[in-house]
Amino acid sequence: MYAGHIGFALAAKGLRDSVPLWLLVFAAQLPDWADAGLCLAGFRTSTPGVYSHSWLAIAALASVVSVLYYVASRDVAALAILATVVLSHLVGDYVTGIKPTWPGGPMVGLGLYSCPVLDFVVETAIIIGGWLIYRRSFSAARRSTLAVRLMPVVLILFQLGAVIAFTLSPPLRKC
Repeated sequence: MYAGHIGFALAAKGLRDSVPLWLLVFAAQLPDWADAGLCLAGFRTSTPGVYSHSWLAIAALASVVSVLYYVASRDVAALAILATVVLSHLVGDYVTGIKPTWPGGPMVGLGLYSCPVLDFVVETAIIIGGWLIYRRSFSAARRSTLAVRLMPVVLILFQLGAVIAFTLSPPLRKC
């Protein structure tokens, strides 16, 4: 899942306005950032993603980011929202890809990446759903602004670009 993760962040922002959107987007993509960091550091394992996308890794990432924000804000609801957004990454990736469960455990997922059109439809639905929840948090006047209306269009175009790029060049998927 690529832009679909941002759909989860938008929905969370619509539910809890006090958490900055940049932080929710970061939290939604945190396992991918962790994976990229490990990759750039030259840390590779025989099971790709085991230290960034397994249940234990995502639970640890969710705990760290949500507790750090709680320490700074003392907002228990925000702690729960942030943890849930990080955990949503697990759900999204298990729908679209094949990911590890735990070290030595099975790889699971629906693997929608192998069906790019279906993957695009699912991620587009998540983007639109998240955007609709986020959009409700604005005043009626702000809901109709160009920036708010263009947000899902930009995210869907980004997703379309990712689908096209990874379909035409599968080696782009990992470092």
